[in-house]
Amino acid sequence: MLTILRLVRLPNLLIIAFTMYLTRYCLLIEFDAETHKFININYTLNNAGFGLLVLATVMIAAAGYIINDYFDTRIDAINKPEKLIIGVKVSRRMAMFTHVILSTLGILIGFYLAYNIHHIKLGFINIITVTALWFYSRSFKKRFLIGNVIVSILSGLIPVIVTLFEPNIYKELYYFIAGYAIFAFIISLVREIIKDLEDIEGDMAENCKTLPIILGVRPTKTIVILLMALIIALTSYVLYLPGFASSRMFILYAVFAVQIPLLVLIYLTISSRSKRNYHVMSLLTKGVMFTGVLSMYIFYYCLNH
Repeated sequence: MLTILRLVRLPNLLIIAFTMYLTRYCLLIEFDAETHKFININYTLNNAGFGLLVLATVMIAAAGYIINDYFDTRIDAINKPEKLIIGVKVSRRMAMFTHVILSTLGILIGFYLAYNIHHIKLGFINIITVTALWFYSRSFKKRFLIGNVIVSILSGLIPVIVTLFEPNIYKELYYFIAGYAIFAFIISLVREIIKDLEDIEGDMAENCKTLPIILGVRPTKTIVILLMALIIALTSYVLYLPGFASSRMFILYAVFAVQIPLLVLIYLTISSRSKRNYHVMSLLTKGVMFTGVLSMYIFYYCLNH
C-alpha cells in the first residue's frame, strides 16, 4: 500500500484536493462590505457533487504520475535508482492497468457531473487532461520547454476547474481565481525547470531536449530567477490593490510565507551546483506552492475578522 501511495505522490494529491476545497469555500464567496457578513452562494454542485469533482481530479492526477513513471523507468534508473518503483516493486502491466482504471473513472465522473449541471462540454476537460498527460509522459517532456508548459498549465487549471463547474458565481470572483491560476502556472514552471536541472544526467542519457541541456545551466538559472522575480513583482502589485493594502495580516503573510522564501530560492539558484542542491530547491518550491494555496484561507480569514 505504501508503495502505491509513493507511486501516485500522495502529498501532491492532497495539495490538489486542498487547493480545490479552499478555492470553493474561501474564494467563491460574496462579502457585503456594509454588514461585514458573507452572502450565501447557491452552488451549482452540492457538497457530494463537489467531492466527486475533487475525486475525479485527484484520480486523473494520480494516473498522470503513474504513466509518467511508466515511461521514465530508464531515466529514473539513472537519476534516482533508489526511488524506482515501476518494474521493481510494481509490475509495468499493473502500473498501466491502474493508470487506465483511474483515468477512466475520472473521465466518467467528470461527464456525470457535467451532465447533472447541464454543461456536458465540461466533461471533455478530463479527456483533454488525460490525453495531455499521456503525450507529456510519452514524448513532450523530452522536448524543449513544451513539457514544462503543459504541466504548468494543468497546475494552473486546478482552481479554474472549480469555477467552471460553478457557472452561476459572481463574475468578479473570476479575477481572484485568475490570479491564483497565474501564480500556480508560474511557480509550477519554476519547479519543472528546477527538476530538469536536478535530472540533467539521466535526461542527457536519454537524449532529452530540456532547457538546461539545450541552453545550458547558467541561462536556465537566469530564466528561473526571472520567473521568481515576476512572482514577487505580481504579489507586490496585488498587495497594493484596494482590499489587500488594508489587511496587515495578509501583507505580512504574503511577504514572509511567499516573497521571502522566493528570495531564498533566488539565492540558492545562483549558488547551487549539485544535484542535492537542486533537490532542496525543488522541495522549497513545493513549499511555496503550498503557502501560496494557503493564502486563500488567510484571505478569507482577513475578510471575516
